[in-house]
Amino acid sequence: MKINIKKSILIVVCIFFFLNLSGCNYTFNKTVFTKNKPNNYYYTNLLMKDLSLEKPTELYALYMNFYKKKDFSVEDLSSFTGFFNSLNKDNFIEKPANLPNKPLYKIFLTFSKNKYIINVYSQNSISIYPWDGEYSMDYIDTSKMYKAYNLYGLCKYLIPK
Repeated sequence: MKINIKKSILIVVCIFFFLNLSGCNYTFNKTVFTKNKPNNYYYTNLLMKDLSLEKPTELYALYMNFYKKKDFSVEDLSSFTGFFNSLNKDNFIEKPANLPNKPLYKIFLTFSKNKYIINVYSQNSISIYPWDGEYSMDYIDTSKMYKAYNLYGLCKYLIPK
């Protein structure tokens, strides 16, 4: 007698969950769970922190028109640190209206725990985001940067057309 009651309760519970889950047409309001990006240089700060703690295990550029890949040397890493050290808050902007859909170059930086991507659109604009980021990209205006630290020039030097 006890086995039949337990089985019937189990069957009722299973049917209840099945009906609730299969017939559920409710969409969650995702704005409750997502937070706003803390600032427009959030991902850049995370990348700079990772660069200061360790050297990237993998660092390469990819030319997007022909998908040519080129690894960076140790000397090129100093250009990265110089680039990030020369940034200030005025360089960080909202997404430009005239930004191309596809960047000319992509730079991949892999650390032990994180992986970042830098999209190089032109000599004047780049974007930074982590591989699994939840916020929008950091957009950087590089028009007033030193030419020696410009990542577009570095990529163009490494991967000639």
